Amino acid sequence: MFHLITIEDKVRIAPSQFNNEVQTIEDEIEKKYTSKVVLNAGLFVALYDILATGDSYVHSGDGGAHLMVRFRMVVFKPFKGEVLEGVINKSSRESIQISLGFFHEIYLNPIELPNPSNYNQEEGLWYWEWNENQLFFEDGGRVRFKIDQVEFNPEISQPAPSPKNVNTEAMDSYSLREYKERQIENENLLKQVKSPLILKVSMREAGLGMVSWWINQTDDQEEEDNQNAEEQDEEIDVDGEDAPAIEEYE
Repeated sequence: MFHLITIEDKVRIAPSQFNNEVQTIEDEIEKKYTSKVVLNAGLFVALYDILATGDSYVHSGDGGAHLMVRFRMVVFKPFKGEVLEGVINKSSRESIQISLGFFHEIYLNPIELPNPSNYNQEEGLWYWEWNENQLFFEDGGRVRFKIDQVEFNPEISQPAPSPKNVNTEAMDSYSLREYKERQIENENLLKQVKSPLILKVSMREAGLGMVSWWINQTDDQEEEDNQNAEEQDEEIDVDGEDAPAIEEYE
């Protein structure tokens, strides 16, 4: 999810900051890269350290010092298939917005929710229909989701990579129709996202969705297992009347 990369870039130090060179370099780097995507690397999260600085040069008509700086930064770029946890910021009929704390622009297309899922207009929330129960995706709740694709927004950073070819000829009519619907939905959602990094995510598999669902299920299963174990202990009493009969042979 997080990577440490090394890059070089030019930094300008104003004359008033000549006595505070190191702090100025750090401030300029963070100001330049905050909320920006580094090409083929990921979204800038934090400056890690400064490795080296080159000689300073003053250009004519500019009193500031210009120098090359070699530094390391932490970037965010999850890999395909990685499972992450975040918090639901808000929900609408079109999407569910998820935040990781440092990155808030994750939009889940409702078509990627567990099937069947529906939107409750009065609550303004999506819910999953499971065993005749409505399990809501609550705002502020923690959710677990899977990364399906990582892209760079062509409107804000650089052109997105070309999508991989999908063999639609091998699909049946239902799978092909579902695939095309998901492609159209994702393209429409992409046009609305104003973030340099676009994460296409899903919650269609078991174990994904609201974290509270699976925690409660695990607790209930452990309680049931403990209860079954206690019942078995009560049934078997090798020293009492319930002990199995043992025949002795001479």
